Amino acid sequence: MENQMLNIDQRAALSEMINVSLNAAACSLSEIVETEVIINVPDIQVFASDDEAGIYPIFDPENTFATVKQDFKGNLSGTAVIAFPPDGALQLISLLTDIVVSDEDLDIIQSGTFLEIGNIINNAFLGSLNNQFDFHVNYALPEFNEVSIPYIIDASFKSHKQGMVIVTNTNFLVKTEGIEGHILLLFKVIDIEFLKKKLNQLLDG
Repeated sequence: MENQMLNIDQRAALSEMINVSLNAAACSLSEIVETEVIINVPDIQVFASDDEAGIYPIFDPENTFATVKQDFKGNLSGTAVIAFPPDGALQLISLLTDIVVSDEDLDIIQSGTFLEIGNIINNAFLGSLNNQFDFHVNYALPEFNEVSIPYIIDASFKSHKQGMVIVTNTNFLVKTEGIEGHILLLFKVIDIEFLKKKLNQLLDG
């Protein structure tokens, strides 16, 4: 069930850190594309990785998303996922680049461009989180896929009984146009305890 894996104070601290990190991601993306990008975060939800009753109403297994997935490993290991509905991904590409997008599925050029955009967001987002937590991680190469979110979650935790899924519902504001998407953080059981420890240290400090 949502929020049972973090207490109220831990969740509030994590929400604040994620907001700071998304602001850093927005600034980084703005500088590169030379267009102001604002990332608003209406809410953050926390689920156990096997909580189908909580996750499925948000991410129907039948619905596919354009995703950029990036694994990271270090003091804290996990996976970051940028996820947009295909039409939202096309709209984001159109607003941030000179590419004329199709009204259909993402083609090779469009998917490559979305991978680059997702990589910029992930790197700035995770980099800011790392700085706030004061630790170092190594990143794997980003991967683009059009899949369902439950598929990504199941694949990430296939060798582990349980983990944590943090869902950040986001709204990208570009040239006055709003585009809804999601940024997910996936942590395995052993990393949950480390995350809680670091959050408690920040709260006590």
